[in-house]
Amino acid sequence: MSEVPVRLTAIDLDADTLVLEGEIDAHTAPDLAARYVELPAGDGDFVIDMSKVDFMDSSGLRVIIELHQRAEQASRRLVLRTPSQPVIRLIEVSGLNDHLHVD
Repeated sequence: MSEVPVRLTAIDLDADTLVLEGEIDAHTAPDLAARYVELPAGDGDFVIDMSKVDFMDSSGLRVIIELHQRAEQASRRLVLRTPSQPVIRLIEVSGLNDHLHVD
């Protein structure tokens, strides 16, 4: 029996920075959402490095929007750092480029 490859890796660099690598879709988004039911305590920006996200669908976008809302409720700002082209395209197509903070 072969192992199922890991499709999304999430690495906390520190309390304020998360690096994502792989695919954020209907299979991986629930785990990501469950991991960040609450943002880590702190102030200032919560940064998600998305430069190595190869694919993201509407499930992943929903998680990003939820994290954005949680950050605002905590008087913080969610920043998507260097999103890959597929992520940028999804944000633009969804009309969220004026609402999400992209760096």
